[in-house]
Amino acid sequence: MIPSHHNQLGNASFRLLPLSVIHEKQTALHRDDHYMFIVQQKGNFIMEVDFKTIELKGASVCFVGPGQIHRYIYQENNKGWFLFAESGAVSEPYREILDMHQWIHQSVPIDEHDPVFDLLPLFEKIEKDKTLKNPSIEISLMEAIIGIIASRISEAPLSQLQYGGQKYSITRQFKKYITEHFKTIKQVQQYAKLLHITPLYLNEAVKEVTGYPASFWIQHKTLLEARRLLFYTSMDVKQIAFELGYNDPIYFSRFFKKGTGMTALEFRAKNQDLSHHHH
Repeated sequence: MIPSHHNQLGNASFRLLPLSVIHEKQTALHRDDHYMFIVQQKGNFIMEVDFKTIELKGASVCFVGPGQIHRYIYQENNKGWFLFAESGAVSEPYREILDMHQWIHQSVPIDEHDPVFDLLPLFEKIEKDKTLKNPSIEISLMEAIIGIIASRISEAPLSQLQYGGQKYSITRQFKKYITEHFKTIKQVQQYAKLLHITPLYLNEAVKEVTGYPASFWIQHKTLLEARRLLFYTSMDVKQIAFELGYNDPIYFSRFFKKGTGMTALEFRAKNQDLSHHHH
């Protein structure tokens, strides 16, 4: 099993650490049950999130959502912070923005004089001040920090639509339904029916908001879960096919190869050196 670093938070809702804290065991693939934000002031940082490489150069912000598999690949001369936040401690409007951008756009370069770089040292200072015993001060400040990060992420080119608009709401609900039902519902028209709209309009809305059609997101979720299972469990391909709602393992194998460019067994072999750490 992939180690989960949920103990990074201890009893706190938030935890702030310098980027320099990474040690060898954290370079293995792992996942957490909380959000992780990276706020980098300078330097280079490369990581892999859900089998996709993210590179931060200079002043940048990045987030990793709860449950996303990630590992640190490389860091050089970097200065900045890791910020860990319990999922429930991130307010819903910010969670919504982060969930919408997950996988498509999880990092963004920012100005080196961005206000977030003033607030993080202030948080550290307040944390050390024994005369400030009111936890709501820290919570308010942390909300502001996460708000700025979410705001920077939402400035990504794909976010031309107004938050709260109809197409945005449809896309958000559609992605929520996929997470809940991807093992049993595989067709765009079935999701359209759940949303009481036509498949055509669902595709139009999702493509306008994310840049990808609805069918892409249904397949993406299944392929991502398949890769996670191949990586961190010893289930065979047939078991994984059944687990993901496919009664025909041959059909599933074809689907996996078409979506990833390699067979399930090739994917497992390629990642075997890594996955041996977790059994």
